[in-house]
Amino acid sequence: MKKFIINFAVTFFLGCSICMAQQDFTVKGKITGWPGKYINLETKGENPFKDSVENVDGSFEFKGRTEEVPNAFLVNKEGENPEFKFFFLEPGNIQIQGDYKNLASAKVTGSKYTDQYQQIKDIHNAKKNKVDSLYALVDGEKDKEKSKGYFREMEELDKLDIESTKEFIKSHPKNPATIYELGGLSMKLDYPTLKALFDGLDVSVRESVNAEALKTSVINLGNIQVGKIAPNFTQPDSTSKNIQLTDFKGKYVLLDFWASWCIPCRKEHPNLVQAYAKYKEKGFEILGVSIDTKDEEWRWKRAIENDGVTWTQVSDLKGQHNEAAKLYVIQMVPSNFLIDPSGKIIATNLMGDNLNKKLEELLGSNNTF
Repeated sequence: MKKFIINFAVTFFLGCSICMAQQDFTVKGKITGWPGKYINLETKGENPFKDSVENVDGSFEFKGRTEEVPNAFLVNKEGENPEFKFFFLEPGNIQIQGDYKNLASAKVTGSKYTDQYQQIKDIHNAKKNKVDSLYALVDGEKDKEKSKGYFREMEELDKLDIESTKEFIKSHPKNPATIYELGGLSMKLDYPTLKALFDGLDVSVRESVNAEALKTSVINLGNIQVGKIAPNFTQPDSTSKNIQLTDFKGKYVLLDFWASWCIPCRKEHPNLVQAYAKYKEKGFEILGVSIDTKDEEWRWKRAIENDGVTWTQVSDLKGQHNEAAKLYVIQMVPSNFLIDPSGKIIATNLMGDNLNKKLEELLGSNNTF
C-alpha cells in the first residue's frame, strides 16, 4: 500500500478565515454533563480569542468582538483527552445546545457557515455508514462476484461523495469550510479541476490563513505538470554532500520519492536496480529522495546498502516535511517523475513494466538523444 504523508485537514484547522469589520458576538447555551470546572471558548487566527466561565450546570455565555470568521472551539481542557465542539464564530448571537457525551454533535444555531458545513458533513457521514455496512458484508461473503459487486457500490458511493463535495465548494464560495473540503478532495482531483475549484472561491477565502497550505500546493502542482521544467532543489546525499537536481541536466533522470519504511518502495527497488544497470551508460540516472526522519537515518542508509542501490540518494531527513517533497506535492510514496535531458517533466509515476517500456522507447539500442 502507498502511505499518505500529507494531511491537509490538520494544517487547515490551525488558521483563521474570512476578514471583516469588527463586530460583536455572543455565544451562549448549555452542555449537560459538562465535567470540568471551567467551560472555555477559544478561537484560532490572527487575533485569537480566549475566555472561560465557571461550570455550574453546563450553561455558558461569552461576549466579544471579532473582525473575521475564525475557527472556534468550545473546549474542556481538563483531563488527559480534552474534548471540543468546533464551529465558525460569526458576528451576532450563536446558541449551542447538547450533551457532553456527544459534544461533537451539539446543535449550533446562529452560524450560517456552520450550518452549511454540517450539511456536507452529514453527506460524508451517510456515505461512510453505507461503506462500513458494505465492508461488513464483504467480510462475511464467500461469493467473489458478490464481493466485487459490493466494492463497485463503494466506488460509486465515493464518486457521489466527490461530486457532492465539488457542488458544496462551488455553491458556497465564501464559506471557510470550503478550504477543508477542497484540501481533503485534492488527492482525488486532476490539476485543472483542483485549480478551477480553488480559483472559484471568494478572494476572502483564497487569501485567508487557512488557505495558505492549499494555495501553495495548487501553485506547486502547476509547476510539476508534464511539460513543465522540473523545479530545482538542493539536498545532502548520504555522505552529507549537497546535490542539486540540475546537476543531472543533459540526462534522463528518474526523480524517485521513497522511504525506508515503505514496503511498495522497497519492492520497486529491484526493478530500478535492473533499469539503472541497463540504461546508465545510455544517459539514464536516478535521483532518490528519501522521506525519512533524522531518527530513521540509520534505516535509510541500511536500506540503500541492503537493496543494492548505487544511484544518488538525498534527504533533508525532515520526514513528511521534506522540502523537496513539498515542492513536488508528494502525498504518497512511492512517487516519481521522469525528466528529459532539457529538464522537462515527461512522465510521472512510472513503476515496474511501465518504466521499463518507457526507458526502452527513449533509450533502446537504436535510440539516441
